[in-house]
Amino acid sequence: MIRQQAVVDLEGAINVPPLGALPVGGLTLLEAHRKVSERARDVFKYADATITVVAPRTFEVTVSGDVERPGTLQTTATRRVYDVILEAGGVSPRGSMRNIVLTRRSAARTIDLLAFQLRGDLTQNPFVEEGLRIHVPPRSGSVTLSGAVRRPGEYEIGPTPSLRELLELVGGLSQTAAIGDARLTRVGAGDRKEAMPLDLRSALTPPTELMLRPGDAIFVPAISSLQDVVEVRGAFIGTAESTKASVAGKSTILQRLELAQGERVRDVLDRAGGAAAYADLRLALVERSGTTGPRQRIPIDLYRMLVEKDDAPNIVLQNGDVFVLPIVEDRIFILGEVKTPGAHDFRPDLTPREYVALAGGPTNRARLMNTLVTFRNGKTYAMADAPPLEPGAVVTVPEVAVKWWQDYVTILTAIASLVTAYTGLYFIFNGQTGSGN
Repeated sequence: MIRQQAVVDLEGAINVPPLGALPVGGLTLLEAHRKVSERARDVFKYADATITVVAPRTFEVTVSGDVERPGTLQTTATRRVYDVILEAGGVSPRGSMRNIVLTRRSAARTIDLLAFQLRGDLTQNPFVEEGLRIHVPPRSGSVTLSGAVRRPGEYEIGPTPSLRELLELVGGLSQTAAIGDARLTRVGAGDRKEAMPLDLRSALTPPTELMLRPGDAIFVPAISSLQDVVEVRGAFIGTAESTKASVAGKSTILQRLELAQGERVRDVLDRAGGAAAYADLRLALVERSGTTGPRQRIPIDLYRMLVEKDDAPNIVLQNGDVFVLPIVEDRIFILGEVKTPGAHDFRPDLTPREYVALAGGPTNRARLMNTLVTFRNGKTYAMADAPPLEPGAVVTVPEVAVKWWQDYVTILTAIASLVTAYTGLYFIFNGQTGSGN
């Protein structure tokens, strides 16, 4: 194994003897890995090259507006906008979290950091780039949500001032919300506050959905008379009454359904429109409030129920149950003897070897040829025989088996090198002393 450290020069190229100069400027790490590998195979018949970033280049990013310490900061392309804003002291109490302006090369876009904080939406917290200017404007008008809301509080109005968009962002209504009996308090003429009834069934449905104004206060009461209800949440197809959201680019729903006595999982699944194509059938669950203990999480294997026709998971539901159906995890997991083990986004065009390269490449104790690929159904293949990867697959690079005598040979070789070096130094300096006399 030969290791070389190269620096990307001002022309965007690296010089790797004997491969020569290779242009990599503007490429992703994976694209650069492929380019170097192709050149290596042109020079050496059985060569296999892997590249990793040892130290990313630093550049300047300007942060202005309502932050605690505006100015120019040194950063790298591995950091995101929110990290840089925190380094500048964070957004001030007067600053906006939902209308932050990013400008680069005269092109501007607006991001919503509240969506990143509450939903984990990374599109609203991108990586920084050279020449980027981050401007935090003053906070725009805000509204207050109270009552049977999952996250009550005061919220800044976002780029889209609709109540539906805000409720989706904060998690929606609680399962006890009386959606037909809400009230809206709004500042009218002469700065007078006026209270009016609000039916959320129409206020959350286009084209009659409610558009928010600064100073609005919305109160959602809880259902006074108890009735049996069940909540469905996640990767269901949904109905016209479902509240739609998006998680990792896939549509999900949140809906409360009245529960008839004796209804089971299959009944509620059908009423919620069925499972979406990207639903993780094996990881569904029912959250149930314990009468005397903590909340229970009951696993529901829908694949066993729907595909294998085993009705054991089709349990009877109870009042207040929450039926959760997650989306399939679009990740590939790289474990074992790689430099940076962990999860990576699934891409159907990548091979297991290329995922190993994304994880920094094998360590010097890795046995790459014995790499195993394990799929979600439990089947395991050697890397050379594995079918195309699927979301949730695990690529494991094992450690090379080292014999005890190999470690001793390495130690003795190092000692012999030291003895040779000291002997040479002795003769050099002794010879100089003798010639001086």
